[in-house]
Amino acid sequence: MKNIAKYTLVIIPFVMILAFSVLGFFVTPATPVTYAASKTTMTRQGDTVWFGYYPQTKATADELAHMSATADENGFFTSGNDKFVKVTSADPKYHSETASTDYIPFDDDTQPVPGETYYFKMEPIEWNVMVDDAEHDTVKLVSRYFLDTHAWLTQYVQQGYWSHYVNTMEGVPADTPANQWRYSEIRAWLNDGFLNFAFTEDEQKSILLFANTHTLDYIRSGKQESAIVNDYIAVGNRDDYDAAGNNGRPTDYAIVKGATWCYNKDHIYYFVNATFSTFGNGYVRLYRHDEHEKVTSVDSVEAVRPIIYVNRSDAKILATATQKEEQTKNGLLISGIVFAVIGAGLGIPMMVITSSKYKKLKKATGQEYKLSKLEIGLLVPGLVLLIGGCVMIGIHVAMNGGIGRIGGAKLEPGIYVQQGTAGSGQLGATAYRLNADGTFNHAGYYDGNATVWDIGGTWSQNGSTLTLKGNPNPLYPSGYTLNIPIKSSTSFGTSGADLFKKV
Repeated sequence: MKNIAKYTLVIIPFVMILAFSVLGFFVTPATPVTYAASKTTMTRQGDTVWFGYYPQTKATADELAHMSATADENGFFTSGNDKFVKVTSADPKYHSETASTDYIPFDDDTQPVPGETYYFKMEPIEWNVMVDDAEHDTVKLVSRYFLDTHAWLTQYVQQGYWSHYVNTMEGVPADTPANQWRYSEIRAWLNDGFLNFAFTEDEQKSILLFANTHTLDYIRSGKQESAIVNDYIAVGNRDDYDAAGNNGRPTDYAIVKGATWCYNKDHIYYFVNATFSTFGNGYVRLYRHDEHEKVTSVDSVEAVRPIIYVNRSDAKILATATQKEEQTKNGLLISGIVFAVIGAGLGIPMMVITSSKYKKLKKATGQEYKLSKLEIGLLVPGLVLLIGGCVMIGIHVAMNGGIGRIGGAKLEPGIYVQQGTAGSGQLGATAYRLNADGTFNHAGYYDGNATVWDIGGTWSQNGSTLTLKGNPNPLYPSGYTLNIPIKSSTSFGTSGADLFKKV
């Protein structure tokens, strides 16, 4: 039997190479989908999409040192391989409510200087998936960041009674209210200037024209017309932004373009295409995640957070960190089972046969039985595969939380609503939204599509435990971590008031 150890040392490295080769086959990242006829730059990872380009981050000192002196034929300045947009007269808004600094700070924490010249890098636009409709090959997206600012309308006059304002743009029907979406300057800019600047002609083929049923479209009594207009890009309504969550912040570019803020970057006002009854039609609604009823005049320059619909199949799909981890776990389990079965098939019968021969020879002659090369060639690889497979299965079990996790439930992404009054250990919460990309949002009150979701954080499952790691916020400056027991694939918590169920 001593020669088994010698052959084992020689064969083990080759078997392990084979094992990792097979493992690599199972954990290959998700294969990108085939592109449609259009040639877009759209990339998707979980519930995040990168599509189009727009000026966002302020140029660094090194980028400025290598900046071209003149613009190219498209108006861009270059530094290395990057393109930049030049703003010659910065116009940041001085804060009107309590804040720690006079202006919204840039991402590098420096303060913008009014009237200063800045360069901003053209970068991929990041979008959040709001609706994923595989049946109709459509995805509804909202920009994660406030990309720019614009006025709703600048050409208008007061007419008649104090609250009546009309649009005076050329070609607009007489008596058109100033705050109507259909003939607004912001709509014209989004569907022309912004569309053509942010997306190439090929990319625009992936953007769908949609019937925008949520529009601010007032007409005076007796002249009401349909509120439905067709848009490629639009400003969303309250339900849209409530469902999207308030994880948006202004880009450096939007800051110098005059985004309005309150307290900090998490309190930015931006346009909402929604009706209200207490103000005249020279006013429009603004949104802030904790204040819905803010209004401003139509000529006020405010932040814009666009919404678009795109062809679902035009995106190159990347595996998320959670998906990659799941692929690794599954690869270990599948490979381990395959190796263990093959190893058992080779090793166990040969062990039985050689053991029988060993006992017979020992009993008959007192000599030890020596294995043939064929027997060693079957027994040693079989034992190595069997042991290696068991180890890989053991690693899979450990990664999933131990023996108690075998056969347990894998928590599904989705919205989980608390079944009773908030209990101890909960943050006064009544709902969590677990996103497929490993992020989560929290709501103090769940009200369907009108729910206001906060910034949230990241979630993960370790065995039968859900771990929520909340991002720093005013209430928890250092963030927070909650470990919650998982009851099933669609519920977590303890019981009673602390139980959350998927809706």
